[in-house]
Amino acid sequence: MHNPAATYRIQFNKDFTFKHLNAIIPYLQQLGIGTLYASPIFEATPGSAHGYDVVNPLRINPEIGTLKQLEGISKKLKKLNISWLQDIVPNHMAYHANNQWLMDVLEKGRRSAYADFFDISWSAPVYDGRIMVPFLGVPFEEALLQGQIKMVFAGNGFAFACGDQQYPLNLRSYITILEQVGQPTQIISELVEEAKEIQQADDDVSFALRFAELKEQLASLHKQPAIKKIFRAVVSHINGEKNLLGQLSNQQYYRLCFWQETEKQINFRRFFTVNGLICLNMQLPRVFDKCHELVRDLLDKNIIQGLRLDHIDGLYDPAGYLQRLRTFAGKETYIVVEKILEDGEALPADWPIEGTTGYDFLAAVNNLFTQAESKKQFAAFYRDIARDKLPVNKAILKKKSLILYEHMAGELQNLYQLFCDLELADASSIKENNIKLIIAEFLIRCPVYRYYGNTFPLAADDQQGIKEIFKNIGEAKPEIEAAARLLESVLLKNGNADYNSRVLQFYHRCMQFTGPIMAKGVEDTLMYTYDRFIGHNEVGDTPETFGLPVDEFHAIMVARQQQWPLAMNATATHDTKRGEGVRARLNALTDMAAEWIAIVKHWQTINNRHKTNNAPDDNDEYLLYQTIAGSYPMPGESDDFANRIEEYLVKGLREAKLHTQWAEPNQVYEESTKKFVNAILKPGSDFMKSFLPFLKKVADYGIINSLAQTVLKFTCPGVPDVYQGCEFWDLSMVDPDNRRPVDYNLRAKALDAIAGNKITIKALWKNRYSGHIKLWLTSVLFNQRRDNPQVFKNGDYISLTVKGKYEENVIAFARSSAYGWYIVALPLHLAQINTDSTKPDELDWQNTRIILPANAPSHWQAITDGKTFIAANEIEVRAIFKQLPLAVLKSVKG
Repeated sequence: MHNPAATYRIQFNKDFTFKHLNAIIPYLQQLGIGTLYASPIFEATPGSAHGYDVVNPLRINPEIGTLKQLEGISKKLKKLNISWLQDIVPNHMAYHANNQWLMDVLEKGRRSAYADFFDISWSAPVYDGRIMVPFLGVPFEEALLQGQIKMVFAGNGFAFACGDQQYPLNLRSYITILEQVGQPTQIISELVEEAKEIQQADDDVSFALRFAELKEQLASLHKQPAIKKIFRAVVSHINGEKNLLGQLSNQQYYRLCFWQETEKQINFRRFFTVNGLICLNMQLPRVFDKCHELVRDLLDKNIIQGLRLDHIDGLYDPAGYLQRLRTFAGKETYIVVEKILEDGEALPADWPIEGTTGYDFLAAVNNLFTQAESKKQFAAFYRDIARDKLPVNKAILKKKSLILYEHMAGELQNLYQLFCDLELADASSIKENNIKLIIAEFLIRCPVYRYYGNTFPLAADDQQGIKEIFKNIGEAKPEIEAAARLLESVLLKNGNADYNSRVLQFYHRCMQFTGPIMAKGVEDTLMYTYDRFIGHNEVGDTPETFGLPVDEFHAIMVARQQQWPLAMNATATHDTKRGEGVRARLNALTDMAAEWIAIVKHWQTINNRHKTNNAPDDNDEYLLYQTIAGSYPMPGESDDFANRIEEYLVKGLREAKLHTQWAEPNQVYEESTKKFVNAILKPGSDFMKSFLPFLKKVADYGIINSLAQTVLKFTCPGVPDVYQGCEFWDLSMVDPDNRRPVDYNLRAKALDAIAGNKITIKALWKNRYSGHIKLWLTSVLFNQRRDNPQVFKNGDYISLTVKGKYEENVIAFARSSAYGWYIVALPLHLAQINTDSTKPDELDWQNTRIILPANAPSHWQAITDGKTFIAANEIEVRAIFKQLPLAVLKSVKG
């Protein structure tokens, strides 16, 4: 199995291409990375900032480079022993005119060779089975009257033009259009007859070939001035006749419609609630084979050595997909999946992968640095602020319900229809609406993103989960008891093979929607409304949690090493709500709860005069203060913060869906909130006079947390992943803020300076706000992982006992293998025991010590400064925390 050692994530787009990557390879080598971890590199929509909106998975995105360039980079990286981990998107493609497979479906309907590639409900009653094209800014009739829909003759045939998109017309429409020619020439008449003849073709392949030939003929004829004039005249005539345009629209295999219609009805599966991303039937072998042709080629040529799979939960059959992928990728290919695990949830042990992309690790570390003892203070303070007094677990259900009923009602209707079509039970005695309600409650109350049962009857774990869901429904919704009993019996029944096949289809389909409801309801709604402590409003984490005991963290890491030693350790990604440095700083607030709450109350008082139109409300104001405290640039920096936080607030307020939302922006509330932000952030304001001294203190504690977090990422079981640019301080907010360009020249110069001089830890701490100290530590750790891969891949994780006065403020563990040992010691909740945040090295750790295992080596060397230690039974913390309160010791020969 390929071992990536340590990864570095790169976001490719038109502004950061293969050419840019090639230029920073010397920097990445010097930094010490083991694997370059690339965002999707396949052809995407024009100007795509992320690459997840693929239009052609068989071609390298021309905006970022060519296959030849990629091959050249691969050769260079191999010489440097750097591998390539590639992000791929099996769940969906872009709903875009550049998606030629999809345009072929719109043009030919079920006769298209790609008709089954996309997850389309052809038999749905919505628009009589015509696939929705939901991108109009107003309802169809209004768009038609306003001239937003035009017919055009493009180079590849007749099409509807809507904005910057063009959608092809079907063959029947060619006949209608050409018959509108006032005085048809012989050639036009012949074309009409030819089109009618093609229309009668029985064979779909022959039909497609002849239709393509007809369009080529038209394109060729269009070059003749006389024919071009005829085409121009007929196009103009039809565009002037709204009834004719409407008639043409009704002839299509698709329906142009208002984008908001998909909140109530829909006949294709989409990624979450994003109309612009249409899902694939990846469970079909021919779809899988076609979509992975280029991936297979890149693996066969050893250009890439690993795969990261986006949104595994969206697939109809995740386990089946992974088995098929492993078969062609081979046992040596490193494979990880993007998977959000809820608290206590385990990744399916039979999946042929190396683990997740690391959100579970992020959550464990985030909770480790949160002071659990402060939960009551934070909760009591927040109760007076919160607009919604519901407990978190009930707030989660409320937000999930909002998403399903207000934004995914069409998906719910489709599930109800599927339940009826499959004839899974006699529901004649139960009201139709109650069946819909129980399906909805089943989706809403699923406690995880999804279950993975693949055969019926379901395995015991899945059955127990389902029983628990229906138990909760029975307690909360007694009025639909009969419907609940019916659906529970359907899902738990042990029927014959035919019945089990049908119920599995319904179950799989339900599981494809529990994830989007969870993601949109919690990540994209609740995490912007429940603001008790926003440090845990994070992907992979949950607002419900507030701290993790050290012994539980150790237990999680022991299990991780035993079960998923090559899973990724992430602390920041392109999808995290906050930068890793933001969370580290916010964690410090829990160590100083009384001071934090007191200063927030002061800010509420002095800033009240800046509110207009009751904006922001108390909850949004508290979100703002936490965001400023976490994301404000390091002392002495500016970083265009005012504009960045304005953009963040607009997104946050709209995601909350309370005072404003994407569909109906409340400009008054948004502008009043922005006015408030600008007023309090104005240089010299009362708020800034109070905030800046507080920032200096919390920033220093955040720095220590951030450095400790970095050490954990590199030394705990798993493969450490550094998100682009995060070798400096990461104080970013949610996307697009966390996808800003990275200044690699600045980082390369800083790394050169650190490597070229015998720089001291004391000097690095003095200049800590520059981020150089994190760059230095990250590089040291990258190189340790690269040079000692076996210790970290196969080495045991051994929790170490800490004794003495500050035993609760230190976490320590060892990594032990036949290849050597490491000891890691890090501070916890430093703000509680060190009053001077600027001088962490001066804290007297007194008799605090780390007890070593009996079989541990006695000779050690600090990887940070090379200092050696001899310790047989225990190590004094004050001896290893002299310059900086963190230590990574490597065993050496005596």
